[in-house]
Amino acid sequence: MKPFNHYNELVRTGEPVALDASWGQGKTTFGGMSAALALAAIERDHPQDAPLRSISVHFCGPLATDAEFTTSTRVLRAGRSISHISAEIHQNDACATSITACYGTPRESDVQVLAADVAPGEPGAGQRLPYIAGMTPEFVRHIDFSYVSGGLPFSGSKDNHIHGWMRFSDCTSDLTSVHLVALIDAWPPTTLQKLRKVAPCASVTWSLELVASPESLDTPLGGDEWLWYEAQIEEAHGGYAHTTARIYRADGLLLALSRQLVTVYDKR
Repeated sequence: MKPFNHYNELVRTGEPVALDASWGQGKTTFGGMSAALALAAIERDHPQDAPLRSISVHFCGPLATDAEFTTSTRVLRAGRSISHISAEIHQNDACATSITACYGTPRESDVQVLAADVAPGEPGAGQRLPYIAGMTPEFVRHIDFSYVSGGLPFSGSKDNHIHGWMRFSDCTSDLTSVHLVALIDAWPPTTLQKLRKVAPCASVTWSLELVASPESLDTPLGGDEWLWYEAQIEEAHGGYAHTTARIYRADGLLLALSRQLVTVYDKR
């Protein structure tokens, strides 16, 4: 069972990569992992001095574990202050994951609006989500979750939100933007708590905006730091759900904004 950093470094060699089964999620690879490794490929081929501002992710098809995949990248446009770069993960001659990353140089501006204050509370407090073989996805072994508010998957909860803590369970380095992408997508879709029995659910598209990239912080994000997560179902009907999330450092600093289109197959 290899940790995240092993594959983060392996992708940067440019050689084909095969993920071990511990990063699986049903019949595919954990989506945050595939998006993060696509971003690592962009950093490999097109290193940027400007901070990462956003990524847009399309989960085009399954990415099998224990099978090799390749990564390719392309600069869509590189301007004086903003650059757009795409990456794709291919396996068996098909695209599994496609991302577009936007990097932007900071500049002086009179517009300044601060995010609302939050008080997450004691880092790591709440109800832990354990790894249970055959019940939880395999990749859960690499992530620590702690629920503070909202329902557990398949609990028939009336809540439309999830609040809780998250961190890597096996990360020994400081967190980078690549780490953050993987970690943010680790939570079960907010829709799963509405179900009373097990049913498939998957992200179709994902948009992530980094309000404060780890590389831009005065104090590094430690690999064992708990991050605060708040997610909300904005609307759900016809087998699709639109969800949003905010991610904070434990001291209340807003790190990222997330939005996903999720599909659920509860009636087949």
